[in-house]
Amino acid sequence: MSDVHVRAARTDEIDRIYAVHRDSVSTLCTSHYTDAQIASWLDGRGPEMYLPAIADRRLWVADDGDVVGLVEIAGHELTKLFIRGDRAAGGIGRKLLATALAAIRASGARVVYLEATTNAHAFYSHHGFVEIGRGEFSHGANGVALEIVKMELDLREPIG
Repeated sequence: MSDVHVRAARTDEIDRIYAVHRDSVSTLCTSHYTDAQIASWLDGRGPEMYLPAIADRRLWVADDGDVVGLVEIAGHELTKLFIRGDRAAGGIGRKLLATALAAIRASGARVVYLEATTNAHAFYSHHGFVEIGRGEFSHGANGVALEIVKMELDLREPIG
């Protein structure tokens, strides 16, 4: 894990970033979501979806010689955090989260918002996020819904 560093994403690696996103969803979310939900989640997505965030410097990758994770923010919201399935639970998510939180804090935001998958709920809780509600997320042509957990982190509070 010490060989993993977090850096700004580059446009020439959008295919690798997308591959991490797909792999993470396809391997880490299968115990909480059905095959139909995962297929709907990934439907219509592609590597080009990362270009605006890269241009705005809101997307970072975890790199160990290859892209193994990513995190994206939009304002005070953490919009994506994905780790390649075979690299999960090794501290990469913690490093990516710290990078995103530092950027959000530097913007002057006092609260970070995110919509967690049910499988990621415990990770975010461990890092100080509190559940503020539940909801559904739907993407793709078939409109299959996925349960999500709405969470917030007060940046003014010390993380214990």
